[in-house]
Amino acid sequence: MRFFTKSKFNLSRECPTKLFYTQKPNEYADTKQNDSFLQNLAEGGMVVGELAKLYFPTGQIVETLDSKMALQETNKLLANDEVTIFEGAILFKNLFIRADVLIKLDNQIQLIEVKSKSIDTTKPDPFRGKKGRITSEWQPYLLDLAFQRHVVMNAFPQWKVTSYLMGVDKNQPCTVDGLNQRFRIQRVSDKTQVTFSKEGDNSFCKEILKRFPVDGHIDELGKYEFDNGTRTFEQHVNWLAQNYSRDTKIPPKIGKQCKTCEFRIKDKAGSLKDGFRECWSETLNWQDSDFDQPIVYELNNFRDAQKHIENGTVHIKDLSDSDIDDSPDGKPGLSQKQRRALHIKHVKSNKQGSFIDKVGLKNEMEKWTFPLHFIDFETLATSVPIHKGLKPGQSIAFQFSHHMVDENGLVTHANEYLNDSFATCPNFTFLRRLKNALDGDSGTIFRYADHENTIINQIIEQLQSASKDLSDYEELSVFAKSISQSKKKSSELWTGSRNMIDLRHLVARFYFHPNMRGSQSLKYVLPAILEDSKYLQEKYSQPIYGSDQSRIKSHNFTNHRWVKFDGNKPINPYHQLPNIFDEISNERWAFLEDLDAIKEGGSAMTAYLRLQYEDLPDEYRRRIRKGLLKYCELDTLAMVMLYEGWRELV
Repeated sequence: MRFFTKSKFNLSRECPTKLFYTQKPNEYADTKQNDSFLQNLAEGGMVVGELAKLYFPTGQIVETLDSKMALQETNKLLANDEVTIFEGAILFKNLFIRADVLIKLDNQIQLIEVKSKSIDTTKPDPFRGKKGRITSEWQPYLLDLAFQRHVVMNAFPQWKVTSYLMGVDKNQPCTVDGLNQRFRIQRVSDKTQVTFSKEGDNSFCKEILKRFPVDGHIDELGKYEFDNGTRTFEQHVNWLAQNYSRDTKIPPKIGKQCKTCEFRIKDKAGSLKDGFRECWSETLNWQDSDFDQPIVYELNNFRDAQKHIENGTVHIKDLSDSDIDDSPDGKPGLSQKQRRALHIKHVKSNKQGSFIDKVGLKNEMEKWTFPLHFIDFETLATSVPIHKGLKPGQSIAFQFSHHMVDENGLVTHANEYLNDSFATCPNFTFLRRLKNALDGDSGTIFRYADHENTIINQIIEQLQSASKDLSDYEELSVFAKSISQSKKKSSELWTGSRNMIDLRHLVARFYFHPNMRGSQSLKYVLPAILEDSKYLQEKYSQPIYGSDQSRIKSHNFTNHRWVKFDGNKPINPYHQLPNIFDEISNERWAFLEDLDAIKEGGSAMTAYLRLQYEDLPDEYRRRIRKGLLKYCELDTLAMVMLYEGWRELV
């Protein structure tokens, strides 16, 4: 029997057609299979699940992965009048679940679903919005639990079932230092396991997780109509389960959600099938050439994308003039509508080059003061805090990189910081090191996107809480405010004299390249400016980065060539970041091999979490540090390259 599980139910809510592609690893590509380990680590779901077990000290876990044995073991435990079960297995027809926590008291069952998502406990009902309706943010979690309750109630109709969501209280500071580090994540065969280290005392934060009764919310959601009103919740579940058990492909409904489909193959090499292509070919009768044309969902923040796809206007080139609104917004550079219209016109005319507002960008550049400073932060926010006193989701600033460019154009990787001490929260040390790096002059400071400003704001709040214990509180606070601006809803408003300039904002207003495909991420902007700028190509195709002869100083690279070519096209430098764990064989730490290369922020967070393990072998620690430092240095170098490219173009 093919069991229809809660994970399959959740997958069907994204797209019912995915039920046909999933669990066919030898037939269809599935990118989520490759990143699920990193995702679990970064989101902290496995750690929160293990922490929840500590709240129920008499609980018994059903460990076996064999479904038949798990059902037998669960039923045996449920024969007791009182019992608490972790990962209990329950089957109704072909609907199968493994419940996070089941508590049986005589003829009553409490069904508890544990989530790493933060809950705002200051609200009378954290799952509802201002108008009293269940928010779209919480619907997926509540429907997940609705599916589980449906299975339990039908499997045990003689018992009363009550349902609870257990999540992280975002307002509750952690009362135990080093709590997160006591949860050890490792691979055993093909399974990822989390265990709680009981070395030392057995204390844990007993206040950080809270549970809420949600049967009323589930009943309300169960009344919603599913699939355009054709089915009730129960009918919808049965329909999905039947199609899945028969391996019947539910006809696809294509839309903008397909952009992130995990069954899509970016690299066409190999024998695996592309589920995305199958769906779109079946629905639109597309040929291979149709997939080479830009699709309307690539337009940045285009709210009408779904409407156009449903109406059959799928390619950007097929949009009519009436679909193009290029209204200005009264600010320098491109409005969002103008930028979108520019993208459309580039595609319709098959124009390959970029657009740059030379006058507008030059006006901005003339305001800058040398030397120019480019900074990037790496941070970590965990559901289970690493340090005592931190609230769930509060960020730890563990790393920064800092490049400088002087008035003569000399590029220097001036400073870097990576926290090595895990005894205390590094945020204040981070800020001190950043102050030392930037305090020597009044040069303009650049960030990319809003992240760095958000982190500085969070550290300012933490400074205020710890002001009595910090001898340098005043100077740190003055510095932090001088390079940042307050949040819009902050009780205290400020704009610093050296408020960081957001290069991403300048990209949005003054620079466009069709190869960015609607994105303004630095990972897409860097290849675009490299393709645009012959100056950058000529300069960085030479082994000058980290070279004494060129005087371009680097902390982590020596005589490096950043620009390499595939034919005439520059290769994205982010694809050059090295693997960290090559040629290391150690069964105990084999799970680290999943980190291959630190190329994304999630991987950087995961790598930093691994550094928290005090018994990490020195060779692994060295390689992780090396990878993190190179990753962050490239981020600020990419900002420098963007500046250099613009400087030459304007």
